[in-house]
Amino acid sequence: MSTTGTTTLPEYAPVPRSAIGPALNEQGYFVGRVERNLYWITDGSYQCAFLTTSDGVVLLDAPPTIGHNIQRAVDEIAVANGVSNKVRYLIYSHHHADHVGASSIFDKNVTRIGHEETRKLLLRDGDAARPPNEETFQDTRTLEIGGERIELAWHGANHSPDNIIIHLPDHDALMLIDIVNPGWAPVFLANLTEDIPGYLEAPAKALSYPWKHFIGGHLGRLGTREDIALHQQYMADIAESSRKALDTVDVTRYFVKYGNNPLPQPRP
Repeated sequence: MSTTGTTTLPEYAPVPRSAIGPALNEQGYFVGRVERNLYWITDGSYQCAFLTTSDGVVLLDAPPTIGHNIQRAVDEIAVANGVSNKVRYLIYSHHHADHVGASSIFDKNVTRIGHEETRKLLLRDGDAARPPNEETFQDTRTLEIGGERIELAWHGANHSPDNIIIHLPDHDALMLIDIVNPGWAPVFLANLTEDIPGYLEAPAKALSYPWKHFIGGHLGRLGTREDIALHQQYMADIAESSRKALDTVDVTRYFVKYGNNPLPQPRP
């Protein structure tokens, strides 16, 4: 049997501890309090959140990588606090399967809420794992559920055409998925974003709200306002360097050397 050699691979700096979240339990998840009766769940890669209320549990997203551990986490908190573990409401941040692909786990009578474009896209996709949201809104909607206030807002396309801000003003928290990865750089073309200008504008829109705790949807820890500001600086640096390279790098010699290229070639 051959062995895998690693001696020729380059050495990299270790991932800083500040980028890593809390340890997972034996079932592969962590659940913790954000503020009061707002909790978050992570499997180290994905995140969602939930509110325990007098009218049942309000779930914010349902990533399939966490799957049935969502209900286990809710059960854990419900038992500890003597509250209901029944998920009665499910709010979709956007239509992508990696964030709402476990929504079918929950009772068909769950009230699903999201942007009007989310419903259109889910109806188009016809994915049984992602039942379309019955309740919709266009620009903003404020929910009052079990005495808790949840503000939903669509500020235009960013990561996806339907991605919304979920603001919980009484819990000093804001949820905006697939824009900022706290402690980490964005991946795969700005987190697989469909609208780059909207993606670049989204952090400032998030910072325009009052909040202390940020739920970004990915990786293992919550974010802060400082994480959002750092992300803005990072993306600004990329934009500035890209513009500088476009203005200053002469690519003529590459076309001369590798001339058999179907792309338009510069004239001498």
